[in-house]
Amino acid sequence: MLKKNIVKIILDVSMAITFVLLMNPRVFNGLLFHEVAGIVIGVAVLVHIGLNYQWVVHTVKKIFDRSLSGKTRFSFLLNVLLLLSMTGIIVTGILISKVVFPHLLSGENHALREIHDVFAKLTLLLVGVHIALHWQWIMGVFRKMLKTKEGNWNKKAIVTSVLILALFIGSMQWLATNVKPNEAFKPKFEQKVAQASETFPPPEKFREGEFPYKERHGNSHPLFVILGHFTFWAVVIVPVYYIEKRMRHKRQKVSHTIGTPFCS
Repeated sequence: MLKKNIVKIILDVSMAITFVLLMNPRVFNGLLFHEVAGIVIGVAVLVHIGLNYQWVVHTVKKIFDRSLSGKTRFSFLLNVLLLLSMTGIIVTGILISKVVFPHLLSGENHALREIHDVFAKLTLLLVGVHIALHWQWIMGVFRKMLKTKEGNWNKKAIVTSVLILALFIGSMQWLATNVKPNEAFKPKFEQKVAQASETFPPPEKFREGEFPYKERHGNSHPLFVILGHFTFWAVVIVPVYYIEKRMRHKRQKVSHTIGTPFCS
Protein backbone atom coordinates (compact mmCIF):
# COMPACT_ATOMS: atom_id res chain seq x y z
CA MET A 1 0.00 0.00 0.00
CA LEU A 2 2.82 2.42 0.86
CA LYS A 3 4.48 1.82 -2.53
CA LYS A 4 1.21 2.62 -4.31
CA ASN A 5 0.79 5.78 -2.23
CA ILE A 6 4.36 6.83 -3.04
CA VAL A 7 3.57 6.40 -6.75
CA LYS A 8 0.45 8.53 -6.25
CA ILE A 9 2.41 11.24 -4.43
CA ILE A 10 5.12 11.36 -7.11
CA LEU A 11 2.48 11.55 -9.87
CA ASP A 12 0.46 14.21 -8.03
CA VAL A 13 3.50 16.39 -7.24
CA SER A 14 4.66 16.10 -10.88
CA MET A 15 1.18 17.06 -12.10
CA ALA A 16 1.03 20.01 -9.70
CA ILE A 17 4.42 21.37 -10.83
CA THR A 18 3.62 20.86 -14.51
CA PHE A 19 0.22 22.49 -14.14
CA VAL A 20 1.54 25.66 -12.50
CA LEU A 21 4.24 25.90 -15.19
CA LEU A 22 1.45 25.76 -17.75
CA MET A 23 -0.16 28.79 -16.09
CA ASN A 24 2.53 30.88 -17.76
CA PRO A 25 2.74 30.12 -21.52
CA ARG A 26 6.12 31.88 -21.75
CA VAL A 27 7.92 29.33 -19.53
CA PHE A 28 10.87 27.52 -21.19
CA ASN A 29 10.44 27.61 -24.97
CA GLY A 30 6.97 29.10 -24.95
CA LEU A 31 4.13 27.50 -26.88
CA LEU A 32 6.00 24.30 -27.75
CA PHE A 33 6.45 23.34 -24.08
CA HIS A 34 3.02 24.73 -23.16
CA GLU A 35 1.13 22.58 -25.67
CA VAL A 36 3.16 19.38 -25.35
CA ALA A 37 3.12 19.52 -21.55
CA GLY A 38 -0.62 20.20 -21.71
CA ILE A 39 -1.14 16.91 -23.57
CA VAL A 40 1.13 15.09 -21.11
CA ILE A 41 -0.81 16.38 -18.10
CA GLY A 42 -4.04 15.29 -19.79
CA VAL A 43 -2.70 11.73 -19.93
CA ALA A 44 -1.48 12.04 -16.32
CA VAL A 45 -5.03 12.98 -15.22
CA LEU A 46 -6.32 9.73 -16.74
CA VAL A 47 -3.59 7.79 -14.90
CA HIS A 48 -4.53 9.60 -11.66
CA ILE A 49 -8.16 8.56 -12.11
CA GLY A 50 -7.05 4.99 -12.86
CA LEU A 51 -5.02 4.82 -9.62
CA ASN A 52 -8.11 5.95 -7.69
CA TYR A 53 -10.55 3.84 -9.70
CA GLN A 54 -11.78 1.80 -6.72
CA TRP A 55 -12.65 4.93 -4.74
CA VAL A 56 -14.51 6.37 -7.74
CA VAL A 57 -16.56 3.19 -8.29
CA HIS A 58 -17.31 2.80 -4.56
CA THR A 59 -18.42 6.44 -4.23
CA VAL A 60 -20.61 6.35 -7.36
CA LYS A 61 -22.38 3.24 -6.05
CA LYS A 62 -23.08 4.87 -2.67
CA ILE A 63 -23.63 8.45 -3.81
CA PHE A 64 -27.32 8.34 -2.76
CA ASP A 65 -26.63 6.31 0.37
CA ARG A 66 -27.17 8.30 3.59
CA SER A 67 -24.24 6.49 5.20
CA LEU A 68 -21.84 8.26 2.82
CA SER A 69 -20.13 11.14 4.66
CA GLY A 70 -20.62 14.76 3.63
CA LYS A 71 -16.88 15.15 3.08
CA THR A 72 -16.85 12.23 0.63
CA ARG A 73 -19.82 13.67 -1.27
CA PHE A 74 -18.17 17.09 -1.44
CA SER A 75 -14.87 15.53 -2.52
CA PHE A 76 -16.65 13.58 -5.26
CA LEU A 77 -18.41 16.74 -6.50
CA LEU A 78 -15.08 18.59 -6.41
CA ASN A 79 -13.45 15.86 -8.48
CA VAL A 80 -16.26 16.01 -11.04
CA LEU A 81 -15.80 19.79 -11.31
CA LEU A 82 -12.04 19.30 -11.65
CA LEU A 83 -12.54 16.77 -14.44
CA LEU A 84 -14.91 19.14 -16.27
CA SER A 85 -12.58 22.14 -15.88
CA MET A 86 -9.55 20.12 -17.01
CA THR A 87 -11.55 18.90 -20.00
CA GLY A 88 -12.42 22.53 -20.75
CA ILE A 89 -8.73 23.49 -20.64
CA ILE A 90 -7.70 20.62 -22.93
CA VAL A 91 -10.51 21.11 -25.48
CA THR A 92 -10.05 24.89 -25.74
CA GLY A 93 -6.26 24.41 -25.74
CA ILE A 94 -6.50 22.04 -28.71
CA LEU A 95 -8.80 24.45 -30.56
CA ILE A 96 -6.43 27.43 -30.14
CA SER A 97 -3.27 25.34 -30.65
CA LYS A 98 -0.54 26.85 -32.83
CA VAL A 99 2.08 24.08 -32.59
CA VAL A 100 0.66 20.60 -32.02
CA PHE A 101 -2.70 21.11 -33.80
CA PRO A 102 -2.03 24.23 -35.91
CA HIS A 103 -4.76 23.82 -38.55
CA LEU A 104 -7.90 23.15 -36.50
CA LEU A 105 -9.11 26.76 -36.50
CA SER A 106 -8.17 29.52 -38.90
CA GLY A 107 -7.45 32.91 -37.44
CA GLU A 108 -7.07 34.12 -33.87
CA ASN A 109 -10.03 33.19 -31.68
CA HIS A 110 -9.70 35.59 -28.75
CA ALA A 111 -12.94 34.43 -27.13
CA LEU A 112 -11.59 30.87 -26.90
CA ARG A 113 -8.36 32.19 -25.41
CA GLU A 114 -10.35 33.94 -22.71
CA ILE A 115 -12.40 30.79 -22.01
CA HIS A 116 -9.17 28.75 -21.88
CA ASP A 117 -7.75 31.23 -19.35
CA VAL A 118 -10.92 31.14 -17.21
CA PHE A 119 -10.87 27.32 -17.11
CA ALA A 120 -7.18 27.41 -16.12
CA LYS A 121 -7.79 29.80 -13.22
CA LEU A 122 -10.85 27.86 -12.06
CA THR A 123 -8.83 24.63 -12.10
CA LEU A 124 -6.01 26.29 -10.12
CA LEU A 125 -8.53 27.20 -7.39
CA LEU A 126 -10.20 23.76 -7.40
CA VAL A 127 -6.83 21.99 -7.16
CA GLY A 128 -6.03 24.08 -4.09
CA VAL A 129 -9.25 22.96 -2.40
CA HIS A 130 -8.58 19.36 -3.50
CA ILE A 131 -5.12 19.43 -1.87
CA ALA A 132 -6.58 20.90 1.33
CA LEU A 133 -9.13 18.08 1.63
CA HIS A 134 -6.36 15.48 1.23
CA TRP A 135 -3.74 17.28 3.34
CA GLN A 136 -3.86 14.73 6.18
CA TRP A 137 -3.32 11.87 3.71
CA ILE A 138 -0.44 13.74 2.02
CA MET A 139 1.31 14.42 5.33
CA GLY A 140 0.69 10.81 6.43
CA VAL A 141 2.40 9.42 3.32
CA PHE A 142 5.37 11.78 3.71
CA ARG A 143 5.73 10.80 7.40
CA LYS A 144 5.81 7.12 6.44
CA MET A 145 8.38 7.88 3.74
CA LEU A 146 10.66 9.89 6.02
CA LYS A 147 10.29 7.89 9.25
CA THR A 148 11.09 4.30 10.22
CA LYS A 149 8.53 1.91 11.76
CA GLU A 150 10.02 2.75 15.17
CA GLY A 151 9.18 6.44 14.67
CA ASN A 152 12.75 7.64 14.08
CA TRP A 153 13.75 9.85 11.18
CA ASN A 154 14.96 7.88 8.16
CA LYS A 155 18.23 9.69 7.40
CA LYS A 156 18.66 7.97 4.05
CA ALA A 157 15.19 9.04 2.89
CA ILE A 158 15.76 12.62 4.11
CA VAL A 159 19.14 12.91 2.34
CA THR A 160 17.61 11.46 -0.84
CA SER A 161 14.73 13.96 -0.65
CA VAL A 162 17.11 16.90 -0.16
CA LEU A 163 19.24 15.77 -3.12
CA ILE A 164 16.16 15.39 -5.32
CA LEU A 165 15.00 18.89 -4.33
CA ALA A 166 18.46 20.35 -5.04
CA LEU A 167 18.58 18.55 -8.40
CA PHE A 168 15.11 19.85 -9.27
CA ILE A 169 15.99 23.46 -8.40
CA GLY A 170 19.26 23.18 -10.33
CA SER A 171 17.57 21.70 -13.39
CA MET A 172 14.90 24.43 -13.37
CA GLN A 173 17.61 27.08 -13.24
CA TRP A 174 19.58 25.40 -16.05
CA LEU A 175 16.49 25.04 -18.24
CA ALA A 176 15.48 28.66 -17.61
CA THR A 177 18.96 29.80 -18.65
CA ASN A 178 19.55 27.51 -21.63
CA VAL A 179 16.15 26.71 -23.13
CA LYS A 180 14.97 29.61 -25.25
CA PRO A 181 11.81 30.11 -27.34
CA ASN A 182 11.86 28.24 -30.63
CA GLU A 183 13.28 30.95 -32.88
CA ALA A 184 12.58 28.90 -36.03
CA PHE A 185 8.91 28.78 -35.14
CA LYS A 186 8.54 32.33 -33.80
CA PRO A 187 8.72 34.32 -37.11
CA LYS A 188 6.32 31.87 -38.78
CA PHE A 189 3.93 32.15 -35.84
CA GLU A 190 4.08 35.96 -35.80
CA GLN A 191 3.44 36.02 -39.57
CA LYS A 192 0.36 33.82 -39.12
CA VAL A 193 -0.92 36.01 -36.31
CA ALA A 194 -0.44 39.14 -38.42
CA GLN A 195 -2.27 37.58 -41.39
CA ALA A 196 -5.07 36.35 -39.14
CA SER A 197 -5.44 39.77 -37.51
CA GLU A 198 -5.91 41.37 -40.93
CA THR A 199 -8.58 38.84 -41.87
CA PHE A 200 -10.26 38.69 -38.43
CA PRO A 201 -9.61 41.97 -36.59
CA PRO A 202 -9.66 41.46 -32.79
CA PRO A 203 -11.96 43.43 -30.45
CA GLU A 204 -10.81 46.83 -29.18
CA LYS A 205 -9.41 45.54 -25.87
CA PHE A 206 -7.05 43.16 -27.70
CA ARG A 207 -5.50 45.78 -29.97
CA GLU A 208 -2.12 47.42 -29.64
CA GLY A 209 -1.18 48.32 -26.08
CA GLU A 210 -4.07 46.41 -24.54
CA PHE A 211 -3.42 42.79 -25.44
CA PRO A 212 -3.68 40.99 -22.07
CA TYR A 213 -1.48 37.99 -22.77
CA LYS A 214 1.82 39.83 -23.15
CA GLU A 215 2.48 41.08 -19.64
CA ARG A 216 -0.12 39.70 -17.27
CA HIS A 217 1.66 36.36 -16.75
CA GLY A 218 4.54 38.07 -14.96
CA ASN A 219 8.02 36.59 -14.55
CA SER A 220 8.48 33.52 -16.76
CA HIS A 221 11.35 32.00 -14.73
CA PRO A 222 10.05 28.51 -13.79
CA LEU A 223 11.09 28.75 -10.13
CA PHE A 224 9.25 32.06 -9.69
CA VAL A 225 6.21 30.66 -11.50
CA ILE A 226 6.17 27.61 -9.21
CA LEU A 227 6.72 29.70 -6.07
CA GLY A 228 4.02 32.19 -7.00
CA HIS A 229 1.33 29.61 -7.71
CA PHE A 230 2.27 27.39 -4.78
CA THR A 231 1.89 30.48 -2.57
CA PHE A 232 -1.60 30.96 -4.00
CA TRP A 233 -2.38 27.32 -3.18
CA ALA A 234 -1.11 27.85 0.38
CA VAL A 235 -3.54 30.76 0.78
CA VAL A 236 -6.36 28.44 -0.34
CA ILE A 237 -5.20 25.31 1.52
CA VAL A 238 -4.72 26.79 5.02
CA PRO A 239 -8.27 28.11 5.61
CA VAL A 240 -9.97 25.18 3.82
CA TYR A 241 -7.92 22.65 5.81
CA TYR A 242 -8.75 24.24 9.18
CA ILE A 243 -12.43 24.66 8.31
CA GLU A 244 -12.60 20.98 7.33
CA LYS A 245 -10.68 20.00 10.48
CA ARG A 246 -13.07 21.97 12.71
CA MET A 247 -16.10 20.40 11.00
CA ARG A 248 -14.55 16.93 11.42
CA HIS A 249 -13.99 17.46 15.15
CA LYS A 250 -17.56 18.73 15.52
CA ARG A 251 -18.91 15.60 13.77
CA GLN A 252 -16.77 13.37 15.98
CA LYS A 253 -18.01 15.19 19.09
CA VAL A 254 -21.65 14.77 18.04
CA SER A 255 -21.05 11.11 17.17
CA HIS A 256 -19.39 10.52 20.57
CA THR A 257 -22.27 12.26 22.38
CA ILE A 258 -24.86 10.14 20.58
CA GLY A 259 -22.91 6.97 21.25
CA THR A 260 -22.50 7.68 24.99
CA PRO A 261 -25.24 6.00 27.09
CA PHE A 262 -27.25 8.22 29.45
CA CYS A 263 -26.28 7.84 33.10
CA SER A 264 -28.58 8.98 35.91
